[in-house]
Amino acid sequence: MPLYPFKSNDVYINTLKTYPEIKLFVYNLTSSLNNTPNISGSFTGSIRMTTPGHISLYELNVDRSTTKTGLITPFVIKDGTNIGFRTTTNSSWASDYALGQTVYGSYPMVSAISKEYYSSTTPRTVSPSLTSSIPAFPAGIANSGSVSHLHALKNTLNHYTYINPHFNYSSSILDRNFADVPVGLINVPTIFYGSQIKPGSINLKYYYTGSQIAQAEDKNRDGVLYDTYASSPSSGSVIGLALYNEGFLVLTGGIALSPSSDSYVTGTDNPRWRYFAQSISGTVGASGSRAPNSSFLLHMSGTTKIQNITMFATAPKGQLNHSNNPTFVAFGSSSQASSAPHAYVQNAQQGIKNIVSSSYNDPTGSFVKTTYVSKIGIYDKNKNLIAIAKPATPIKKTATRDFTFKLKLDI
Repeated sequence: MPLYPFKSNDVYINTLKTYPEIKLFVYNLTSSLNNTPNISGSFTGSIRMTTPGHISLYELNVDRSTTKTGLITPFVIKDGTNIGFRTTTNSSWASDYALGQTVYGSYPMVSAISKEYYSSTTPRTVSPSLTSSIPAFPAGIANSGSVSHLHALKNTLNHYTYINPHFNYSSSILDRNFADVPVGLINVPTIFYGSQIKPGSINLKYYYTGSQIAQAEDKNRDGVLYDTYASSPSSGSVIGLALYNEGFLVLTGGIALSPSSDSYVTGTDNPRWRYFAQSISGTVGASGSRAPNSSFLLHMSGTTKIQNITMFATAPKGQLNHSNNPTFVAFGSSSQASSAPHAYVQNAQQGIKNIVSSSYNDPTGSFVKTTYVSKIGIYDKNKNLIAIAKPATPIKKTATRDFTFKLKLDI
């Protein structure tokens, strides 16, 4: 089998930038991602073993039963390398597991778009409380304190003020401080959008009892969201911010979008932009209320870069015109060969089958040596087969023909 090395201009590596769409519909404590229905399986109530609106990492354990098929689980054996799961701390890894013990994880790993709501009185930070006047003693610390996700974004928001002053965490000009105003925070994990949310692609629609009452877009592609719905009471005003690289939407719109009310947080309130997607928040209404009259549609595009390699494989003229396929020789040709302790001689009189078509039924046309290209193998520098390309139908190859096959492979 002949091998043909690629020339310098036969191989190209490119980066393909794609913009996959994300469409999340939220209603009544549930969400639907890209209109994907919940399909029941033979062993589980959901073949993806996730709730609607969630993404299953690796898509393992599809319609599997714990009793019949068994679940796929990640595992690691504790040894001297001290390599364990990222979710396990070093102290627990050292004390909770014996040397040589197999430690199991669980699949599927799932991710979902989430919503957090901060009222004007919700603390953005919780300082550690001390039971001793000497802070240096750990025994005197009652708790370690905490920082909210909103407050953790303070430096990030201030960083983007060179784009637009609305990104200021605290602004006297705008008379607004994220530390003491009601804020809705939507978190979009990177598995949904890739390297970046596409600037200008965000489109938020607010529905009340099935009718649209507002719509928000980043019309200037600078991360500032404006209400663009003509009949909305807040039309033309800034209702929030988009952090495209970090995957967060900060919603501050407080204008009532309808005189009607719904159960968003404690008690009832009018629909407002800061309540967008509130029914998937951990603080939905009082006494189990779930904003039954409101629904929300989040539409955006992600940014994903795919590396691909393009190869041009050439079948030259006058070459690749012989085949070891048994059908290459004429029917009835003797395939016997003579052999001896020091030699092996094949029958040199085997005829090649003439497959040239003719205008008549019985005779054939003038003989032309013909083969068909059905597979193209790609080898590395060590002559290891790493890929096989197959055309949709075998390509007819004669001695007077040359072909160049364009092969593309994502890497």
